[in-house]
This record gives sequence, structure tokens and C-alpha cells, in this order.
Amino acid sequence: MKQIAMQVNQGNLVKSLKFSFSNQTTVLGELMQNARRAGATSVQFEFAPETNILQITDDGCGISSLETLLTVAESGWDADVVAQEHPFGIGFLSALFACRHIAVVSKSGRISVNTEDVLAFKPVTVFPVTDWDGITRITMIGVEFDSKLIESTLKRFAKGFPIPVFFNGESLEREHALDSGLDFIDTEVGSIHLVGLDKPDGAHYAFEVYLQGLPIYRSHLYCSTTHIVHLSSARFHARLPDRDKLIDESDVLKFIKAALRQAVESRLLQLKSTVSAQDFVQFFDMMRHWGLSALLNDVDVLPQQAVCKITSYPVCNSELYGCFTAYPKKPVTRAEVESRQVEIVDIEGDIQSDGAARFMFAWMRDSLIYEGHLDNGHWIHSMIRYLDEEEVTVDLVHETHISQFKGSWVWVDVKFCAAYRIRIGNDVVEITDHAFYQGSGNGDCIVMPKDDGSAAVLNQVSTFQSEHDDYQEATHDTDCDDFATFVIANVLKDPSHAFQRLLPSFQGCPALYGKAFEVVLDDNGEVASVTAV
Repeated sequence: MKQIAMQVNQGNLVKSLKFSFSNQTTVLGELMQNARRAGATSVQFEFAPETNILQITDDGCGISSLETLLTVAESGWDADVVAQEHPFGIGFLSALFACRHIAVVSKSGRISVNTEDVLAFKPVTVFPVTDWDGITRITMIGVEFDSKLIESTLKRFAKGFPIPVFFNGESLEREHALDSGLDFIDTEVGSIHLVGLDKPDGAHYAFEVYLQGLPIYRSHLYCSTTHIVHLSSARFHARLPDRDKLIDESDVLKFIKAALRQAVESRLLQLKSTVSAQDFVQFFDMMRHWGLSALLNDVDVLPQQAVCKITSYPVCNSELYGCFTAYPKKPVTRAEVESRQVEIVDIEGDIQSDGAARFMFAWMRDSLIYEGHLDNGHWIHSMIRYLDEEEVTVDLVHETHISQFKGSWVWVDVKFCAAYRIRIGNDVVEITDHAFYQGSGNGDCIVMPKDDGSAAVLNQVSTFQSEHDDYQEATHDTDCDDFATFVIANVLKDPSHAFQRLLPSFQGCPALYGKAFEVVLDDNGEVASVTAV
């Protein structure tokens, strides 16, 4: 029996680490971090594209030991930095992978070596520096990326960085930095700056997260304005080696969103105490996004987005035929609802299957339809009239006859009448100028009053979509034209006029020109015989 233990092939391990860096520009962020940890007031990057030489300088405390710098997994930082920031000790390794030759000058000496020799564990000569000027210089020769990539990366890294960053003498913008002049608040996750909470239409829901000054998460890639979060480095850590991802990111994001929600709630509560109820409810969309609708429970004004009004003929598909509802022009007060000056109703039914009776009823009564999204404890819930829970009856006034329309897509019975009355509870509306569809589950019939000669009702009957959800526009238009003709023919009092309106054109057949025919129809309206006269 023998015992064995894990061993490390140092050469192969270091070579393999090159492929663990998923982003070749990681080195730029690591060098920025080293300067910041050294207490530098700024970090300078100078790149000469003609020679592919990149030089990094900073005025920090300097490198105490070049030997430690070249030791993998040994950071060399003091105990406070290690406790707060958890440096990995492999940042300088990314610089070795990114160039052909590297030179370092700092207070502990200077080196100038081919990077492949360092990575092969060959001895490195350290020359003393007796007149160090307080500037640490790292010169990378033969870097693997171009000027545009360096500049764009540094601009992204500098946005939230704590100290100034320069590229070829130009100071890069740090608009998200803690010392940028923005108003940051302390939270459980770190420092947060909120944007867009000063006006309802200025609300933004995207957020950008920084850790130790470098970007580590962005919720929306293409949103230019975001909330800014600087995480506490003592509590949250980045993934080795690139530091471009958070450890346990999904859990951290939950903490961040909770902190943002709490900060937004605090800001809205301040706003609530300073503005009118009418102005406060304008922030409803913001409250809804952050799950803060309960802030409205004691506000005696309804946000306009919580209800809508039927403004045009109801249809079964708003995307195809156009939206038939709109928000009211001004907020509704609790007093108006309690006094029944304004009626709030709830309708969940589907027009195609359940019919349009409840929608037509609400339209004629100028009722407002509850859109939802208010907190369960809001006062409106005790005042909503739920039409789906009430029985609906439809009475036809002076019904004349029933006829069947046979279109290319829609086949449906049509009841012709002078008017119809929709009764829900003790309330009745009478309609003479708009047809309505009773629904496929309620008789599959159209009720056509005398003053509606259009085909609009077909937009309640069908979406004219195939099994693949393709809209059959040409078929829709044909059926609408045919239905309009069908309606006119059915309401004309003179049968000969009705017959004439239903006849097709015979212009394509000259042999029939000038001829007279006797046409006999059977009891179903089909042609029984045609005889030349």
C-alpha cells in the first residue's frame, strides 16, 4: 500500500492559464486595478501603434517586490487590501500573455525580459533602481491588440473607475465614478445612483453594476441611461480570472434589484409627500415595474393607466384591426367612482367565443374598463362591476328575418332587426347603428340593426388568420365587400332591387348582353332554374 497526493505541473499549469482568460483585454483592467490599489492619483496608458508598444505608468506606492510580482497566486498586497478586495495574484500574468517582451521599473528594481522566458520559469535578472522617481512603469512590447481596441476598452473601464485614466494624454470620462458629482446613496449592496425618478416619463429600469470600479454587469445592453450600482467589494466577489462576471451572479442580482426597489420606494415616498395626488399617480408605470403599486392604496385618485375607455367599435383582435380603447384624458377620483359618476367595469371574456355584448354595453354607457395592476389592497376593488359575473340578455326589437351569409372565410347567420337591447342587471342599452356578434359559444350569430350597413361586425367574428397565424387580408377584404352587399340586399324593401344588388357582373360574357332571363330561386335561396325569355 502506498499513499499519493495531488501534485502540480507548474509549467503546464501556467501555460494552461493563458486559455482561462476569456478576454484578451483583461490585462488593461488588471493594470488599472494595480495602480488604484497602490494609491496612485491616476494611471496613464501610452500606445505607439507603429511599434505595438504599450506603456503604463502610475504614481502609486510602487512595487515592493518584483519577485512577488512574478509569483503566481501571490498578490503582494497588504492585509487590508486582501480582506477588502480579495486579489487573486494572477493579474500580472495576463500582461505576460498579452505581449512578447515586458519591462518593469519600480522602487524594488527593474526587469526587462521576453515573456516566454518568464513563463518557462527561466531566471530573471533584477537590476537595482537607486534614483526611483516615484513612477512605476510597465512597458509591453509586441502587444496583441490595436489602438482602437485599447481605447474603446479603456473608455468602458474608466466610466466608473475611482481614479483618472489617461490614454495617449487624453483624460477619459468617468461619468459613473463615485467622485463624479452624482448623488449616490448607501445601501446594503453598496452605493446606488438613481436616474429618471424626477418625472414620470423619465423612468429608467436598466442598471449598470461596478465592482472595484470596473463594469461587471449591465441589465440592458442598448439602454444609454441606467441606474448605477457600485457593489461593496467586501461582500461581493468577481469570478477568477477575468473578473468580468460575479460569483453567484443570479443571487447577487436579486440583492441588487431588492436594493434598487427599496431606494426607488424611498424616493417615491418623498415625492408622495410633496406633490398632489394627481401628479403622484402619473408615476404609476414606475411603481408597477418595481412592485410598488401599494403606494397608491391610500391615494384618492386612479392612475390613468389603470383603466381604459372604449373609444371605437370593439373588435376581436386589436393588433389586426386597431386598438379600440384608450386611457382617459385625466385621472379619475375616488369621489367620482363612489358617487357613480364614473362606472368601472371588468370584462375578461373573449369576443370571438363569448360575444361582444358586454363590450357593446360598456361602450354605450361610457364605462371605464379596469386594466388591472393595482395592489390587492387598493380601494378600487370594492367598486368594480364585474360584468362577466352578471347575466346578459339581448332582446331584438322588430326582428324581420334571419339570413345566412356565406363568405369565402366566414359563414354565419344574421338576424335583421330595427334595434336590439342589451340588459345586464337592471341596466339596459338600446343600439340601432352597430351590429354585434353573439359569439361562437352563444349561438354563432350576428345581430344587424337597421342603421348599420357596414361589414365592421366581421372584425368581431374572425381574425381571418390561418392555422399558422397568417392574416388573410385579401380574403378579409373580399368577405367585407360581399357582406356589405349582402346586408343592403337584405334590408331593401323591393325584392327586385335586392336581387339586382346580389347579382355578379356579366361584363366578361358578351353573349349575354341584351338578353333577358327568368330566374327561379328555391326555398334556400339557391338558383333552381334559369330560363331565357
